[in-house]
Amino acid sequence: MSYWEDRAKEIIDEESKSDYEIAQEIQRIVDEMNEDIENEINRFYTRYAINEGISFIEAKKKIDAVDVQMFQQKAKQYVENKDFSEKANAELRAYNTKMYVSREKLLQAQLGLIVTYAYAQIEQSMYNYMESAYYRALEQQAGILGETLQVSINDVKTIVFTPFEGHKWSTRLWSDMDVVRRHVQKTTRHVLLRGRHPYEFVKDLRKDTGATTYNMKRLLLTETARVQTLASKRHMLEEHGADAEYQFVAKMDSKTTKTCRSLNDKTFKVKDMVPGVNAPPMHPFCRSAVVPHIDENRRDKFFEERKGKYFGGVVK
Repeated sequence: MSYWEDRAKEIIDEESKSDYEIAQEIQRIVDEMNEDIENEINRFYTRYAINEGISFIEAKKKIDAVDVQMFQQKAKQYVENKDFSEKANAELRAYNTKMYVSREKLLQAQLGLIVTYAYAQIEQSMYNYMESAYYRALEQQAGILGETLQVSINDVKTIVFTPFEGHKWSTRLWSDMDVVRRHVQKTTRHVLLRGRHPYEFVKDLRKDTGATTYNMKRLLLTETARVQTLASKRHMLEEHGADAEYQFVAKMDSKTTKTCRSLNDKTFKVKDMVPGVNAPPMHPFCRSAVVPHIDENRRDKFFEERKGKYFGGVVK
């Protein structure tokens, strides 16, 4: 097994650990969202419940100005306290300007705000993770980051937000948020106004957000693989030139797909590297990697030129 193949397997293992940590962070945000939704519904139910549920008349009653003011202040704080994207801030600010005339509408807005805030946090976490993954990819390719390769934050942002398979990951995320938000608001109305206890809603909510969380993790890890592939491509071209080649390395085990097995150990021109075609991600949750392919006749010279610069596969 070559040096670069060893490094590829180390990279895959390192990334698996990082992926686990960010997946746990997403799960934490979703769990917190679920808990906030449950608490809001329970407060509403406790305050207005009559006998078996919330009467239609009670739900349609005009809300107190104090309730609206408290809610809008909360929405304002969400925008002021976090450095979210323009899309996230626009979504959050919308709750500051809408008019709420009934208890039911205010409850729906409160739940919508909770979902929106959670997705704003998730979007921020996903971007931060992909940005760090970009730099990790450069280090893993043994580049002298900041010395032989200058990287601007705009370059990183461009790659992170490059559409993949026709869509930006952030657009996919906010589309998913719209679905979850509408579902939460609609289901809540049906539960409360039909005399069902909030507990029944909570069970459905956790089931639905479980599927949503899985989709977010799949989106993040797949897009991260794309970002790292493009970062590696850039470094290889700048470090090794237009005629550089790379090797596709798959993590070989019982989970390896036929697609990745068929590409394992194959070499391609770096200039022809395309995520989803001949480089990761070949599919959702793709665990493959790319490494420089150095011809045997040039290998000794390659390492001699870089003698003393490598430590654990990372140039120092």
